[in-house]
Amino acid sequence: MTRVRFAVHRTVGEARLLAGLLEAAGLSVEVRGESLAPLSGEIPSTETWVELWLWPSDVEAARQLLAELEENREAAGREVSCPRCREENPGNFELCWNCGVDLPSALRPRLRAVP
Repeated sequence: MTRVRFAVHRTVGEARLLAGLLEAAGLSVEVRGESLAPLSGEIPSTETWVELWLWPSDVEAARQLLAELEENREAAGREVSCPRCREENPGNFELCWNCGVDLPSALRPRLRAVP
């Protein structure tokens, strides 16, 4: 059985962060292309991208993990007011960063300027 390419990242840092997360979840990850990263600018940039390879049997678990990460990122993009001190907290916080009280799970969207 051969591994399959799961993800491609432009930087070693991004690839290593995801690889660490996948490995912490018990998945076997092979990182390819790290040695070419320092050559960025000398060779085409796409040749210096770092790839993550998984066993085919691990791909679905990795996709589910990425979906959970995306949910958490979306929650972090919202805000929730602390019922005690009224401080705004990221939507993925369980406790108020200011006073430590449990936060309600009802979130409201954070308003953002559109360019």
